[in-house]
Amino acid sequence: MSRVCIAAVLFSVSLLTADVNSGDPVRDSWTFLRKAAVDKNPEHRREALSALSSIGRYDDTAVSLVEHIMATDKDPVVRQTAAAALGIMKAEQAAPALETALDDPSDEVAFQAALSLGNMGNKSGEGVLKGALAGDVKTGPNMVTSAIRDAKHKLRHPQILMWMGAQDATGAFFGPAAMGMGVAKDALSDGGAVGRAAAAAALAKDPDPYAVTLLEWALSDDSWGVRLAAAKALGERGNAGSIPKLDFLLDDPHFSVDAMAAASIVHIQDRVNGAPTQYTRSMPPVNGVKK
Repeated sequence: MSRVCIAAVLFSVSLLTADVNSGDPVRDSWTFLRKAAVDKNPEHRREALSALSSIGRYDDTAVSLVEHIMATDKDPVVRQTAAAALGIMKAEQAAPALETALDDPSDEVAFQAALSLGNMGNKSGEGVLKGALAGDVKTGPNMVTSAIRDAKHKLRHPQILMWMGAQDATGAFFGPAAMGMGVAKDALSDGGAVGRAAAAAALAKDPDPYAVTLLEWALSDDSWGVRLAAAKALGERGNAGSIPKLDFLLDDPHFSVDAMAAASIVHIQDRVNGAPTQYTRSMPPVNGVKK
């Protein structure tokens, strides 16, 4: 049985045996993320991938889950998002899965897999990239073939340039689900939200302990885009005391905020336990703790 098939079996068993409300934030976060990965709504699956991408390459449990989605999801946009997520994670251990995705029936998925491999210094996808440049490979919306047309359109519509700035920000905050303009526009719809979200992203790199307090306050912001940005920043900057505050966000009315809060809880727990020094190959166990 192939590794992907074995992973699929283990993944299905973990879903059936998962305790939804265990009282353990890390366990509940993994339960949420596993279920989000197979949610019937493809947008929710993409949002789960964005959240998982924020955990990073050193949590191989997260990487394996993204690989599984890329290999098995029926929606090509979801598979494309998974390929983008692996690139954002810089998950070198996922190179074999991305190389397999170069043969995906969807050109857009193959193209994204090639991009992610290239961003990690892997030249396996060069043939696909050359095909895209020659026009032989479909790269999907907002990719190579539409770049000139889009640039001319944006220059004629200044308001789109404004949202381009918002999209650049959401790319940092939300991960690969921010590939579309709609995410930025919806998440950061009020005028000050873009600035507050940008501040949250910057505070993720601020060593001042007060930055953590500010980010925790931002978890209650009126804008769900700011709450999402703060949750992601706390995944990078927060501490064990931030976990209960993020746990509260697992009931946020916006699914993407729930997913990011869950991912950040896992990310913080990884840092509290110490980042692993090597990759392991496993699917997410029920209790969210690596064996």
